[in-house]
Amino acid sequence: MTPPDARRERHSTRERENTRAREAAPRREDLPFLTGDGRFVGDVRHPGQLWARVVRSPVAHAELLGVDLTRARAAPGVRAALAAEDLRADLGRVPVLPVRLMETDRMRARRQPVLASGRVRYVGEPVALVVAEDPYRAEDAAERVTLRLAGRPPALGGREPPLWDDGADNELVRFTARHGAARALAVPDADAARVVELDLAVGRQTGLPTETRGLVAWWRDDGRLHLWGVTKYVHFTRRSVAAALGVAEDAVVVHRVDVGGMFGVRGELYPEDVLLPWAARLLRRPVGWVEDRREHLTATNHSREQRHRLRLAVAADGRLLTLRDRVVVDLGAYPRPIGGRYARLVQECLPGPYRWRAVDVETVGLASNRTPVGTMRAPLATETTFARERAVDVAARALGVDPVELRLRNLAPPPTEASGVSELRPDSGDPGAVLRAVLDHAGWPALRSRVRERRRAGELAGLGVAVFAEASGAGGEETVELRLDAAGRFVLGTSAAEIGQGLATMAARVLAPRLGVPEEAVAVWSGDSRAHGGGNGTFGSRTTIFVGSAAADAAERMLAALRRRAAGLLGAPPEELLRTAEGFARRDGHAVELARLGPLTVVGRHAAAETAVGVGAHIAVVRVDPDTGQVEVERLVVGYDCGRAVDPESVRAQLVGGAVQGLGGALLEELAYDEHGAALTSPAGPAGYLPPVADAVPDVEALVLELAPATGNPLGARGVGEAGVVGVAAAVANAVADAVGPPGDGLTSLPLTPERVWALLRERPAGGPGAAGPTRPQTKQSLHTQVVDKS
Repeated sequence: MTPPDARRERHSTRERENTRAREAAPRREDLPFLTGDGRFVGDVRHPGQLWARVVRSPVAHAELLGVDLTRARAAPGVRAALAAEDLRADLGRVPVLPVRLMETDRMRARRQPVLASGRVRYVGEPVALVVAEDPYRAEDAAERVTLRLAGRPPALGGREPPLWDDGADNELVRFTARHGAARALAVPDADAARVVELDLAVGRQTGLPTETRGLVAWWRDDGRLHLWGVTKYVHFTRRSVAAALGVAEDAVVVHRVDVGGMFGVRGELYPEDVLLPWAARLLRRPVGWVEDRREHLTATNHSREQRHRLRLAVAADGRLLTLRDRVVVDLGAYPRPIGGRYARLVQECLPGPYRWRAVDVETVGLASNRTPVGTMRAPLATETTFARERAVDVAARALGVDPVELRLRNLAPPPTEASGVSELRPDSGDPGAVLRAVLDHAGWPALRSRVRERRRAGELAGLGVAVFAEASGAGGEETVELRLDAAGRFVLGTSAAEIGQGLATMAARVLAPRLGVPEEAVAVWSGDSRAHGGGNGTFGSRTTIFVGSAAADAAERMLAALRRRAAGLLGAPPEELLRTAEGFARRDGHAVELARLGPLTVVGRHAAAETAVGVGAHIAVVRVDPDTGQVEVERLVVGYDCGRAVDPESVRAQLVGGAVQGLGGALLEELAYDEHGAALTSPAGPAGYLPPVADAVPDVEALVLELAPATGNPLGARGVGEAGVVGVAAAVANAVADAVGPPGDGLTSLPLTPERVWALLRERPAGGPGAAGPTRPQTKQSLHTQVVDKS
């Protein structure tokens, strides 16, 4: 193992190099936002533009007996008030949202109509659309729409009552994964010294971007539909909208706009993506819509909510033996386009980077009368890491073993060795090296000593660690176009979108050295269907891996094509030409400039059968207020092996931003419902949705590790857009449990609200500080946790 001092010096050297890189070449994406020149959906204005307001169901489950639009249509400034019957009259049907991944038969039969008819199934479901001369008149008129509703009992995460009348229950999908030694699967506790059983819950969240969803649709005189506001899947969205409206795909044009945060929830296909173009075609005028914050909380995809019944067996020497979990995922009222893939991710993410003898996981996805569920930044990796890492900490306490030592004993070695069972295997590198690097950065021995001293002094201070494996780069394939224009400038065209990750800076840094030009000589056109007719989109932390690798391929193809063209002009074999700053030259000095070689276009491609899987770790230091249960996160460290950082500043920013978002889910953010399925969470008030604010966030220490290049792409890169989130909740929960002491084993629900933490504090011995070290209970049981001594 590399000595700690040497490792620290290596990381310190890389830190200095990264700092120099940031100072030398600032990100090109940042200046427009810093100077107020960003152009978002709300900034898009066209002559004669109208504004839409969506009328939504106020109840979770009811028969929709009628939609009376009479008063709305008579309101001042209203140009149209439309319901499902108008869709049928115009299109002959009510379009439904497609499911693009892992669609089951039940999902196919239960896809969401873009306007409800017959029944409503969640608060916020679109029922009608009002279009007026301005957004204020549209909102006033929408309040005049009368709905005739006959209430039905809501299904809130169970099989009964059924949401549909087809005789089936609410199960939409089920996945089972069993890996490992047959005996261990059959007799999972045979060699166990302790068995940890946990009942864990993760609360419902949403992405809460600064800019809410919006869209502008306009059928121009060219006969084509022009859209502003599509961010995630440019071509999937235009195909789906075209199919819904019965037009050719090339009749839909998507224009680039800036994006104020996506986080997985924005950019998916929603009912409004069909309704706005339909209304614009009916009225022959551009129509815009931007949801308000209340709409966002009830109508934009939710995520995270699930329950785990987890069982972990560990040997007396600290070896993790078997992991068994029964998971229920609430998918909401309808399947979103992500389909069954959302539930399937549990099986892939739960084992983490550990060596297991056997893993047995069953996931059931149930429909409920709540807002439909889709992906949110680090989907399922965050939730399963919380469940697994809490169980590992409880097992360490039961054995009397240091939690960090237990992890180091069990982190799987590089894939070249027998590495046990896990669906997400790191594609290269040593997970233990990542954890040790993060521990070194944090000064672990001294940090642990200080926290123990604080507890001995009576302070409720705690220290927590979480280790995770994170997959990036889904989608299988990506193509880009690289053009040399008549002015001698290179332009990269990609349908991937800039959402804050630094796409243009990354692409320019990939292309410029390969093309032999300065970065400012490379332009990037992204997020626009006209930029490139192919490509898969922006999701799953894939931009550097796929767009960057396709750009590298395009650069090679471009140079080869330019060399051949220059050879024809110079009358020399291509292999004898010299690349110069201006173009190409023969050895005798005759030269041709790049401008003379254009225009020229090539297509670059990158394909990968597997995702790039990296390992990261979080460390959290917390203090718990004994009187209120309030948790203060004093220090938060995140380290991730990104393989190779093309743009270190963007990598660091993604890790920091992800960690802050992870704190919201760990401590504050939860979408609450009452027993009738009504949303209790509002933009303000006692049940408000509470993201972390600046004074509640520590200075996140982001460690950009480049320990082992990824093997599946020529850049050696792994995506980092989600890595900063994954282990935050687990590390903070483990730190809070450490601060609380033995009752902390019952800390099994997210978020860690003051009420939940205070309930645990009541179980502590009166006047006693948090335990200074691990204990070794023989048998312990609480509401959610049980540890059985098998020795």
